[in-house]
Amino acid sequence: MADQIVITEKTSQARDVRAAVGSRYGDILPAEGHLFDLLEPEDVVPAWKRWSPILLRPDGLYGTRPAEGGNKAAKLKAIREALRTAKRVWLATDCDREGQLIGQEILEHYEYRGEVMRVLFTAQDSQTIRDAFGRAKPNAEYARLYAAAVARRWPGENADLGNCVQARVGNS
Repeated sequence: MADQIVITEKTSQARDVRAAVGSRYGDILPAEGHLFDLLEPEDVVPAWKRWSPILLRPDGLYGTRPAEGGNKAAKLKAIREALRTAKRVWLATDCDREGQLIGQEILEHYEYRGEVMRVLFTAQDSQTIRDAFGRAKPNAEYARLYAAAVARRWPGENADLGNCVQARVGNS
């Protein structure tokens, strides 16, 4: 197994990164968009199985579970196995907050504690990708980007549930 890996957001990125840098940064493993779903409220607090209009707020963020469908399970398995021996991860997902969320979710779900470098590129030509690897920064410098994605996602889950509860109350 490689002591470093590259995680991309999609297969096309993996292909372009491989063409640009080969295996210089380790095995290149594509995710497939969001590989994890948030836990359901009742998985966090069993009493929440019976919905009520209170704000559903756990003591931290909702946990995640592997998403189903497509070949997500196979991609997750390959990434999980590679993370077991990797000392460094090059996170080369999209450079927006969703890309940050997709990559970080993988690392957090599997409790990866090695070094993580963030590779940001806005075009997928070989020179741009090589330059991006040359300018990679520690992933911790992008904590605010991840927080922005979480802040956007978490209230949305609660708003969806709250709207369902209110609709039930109004239609009773």
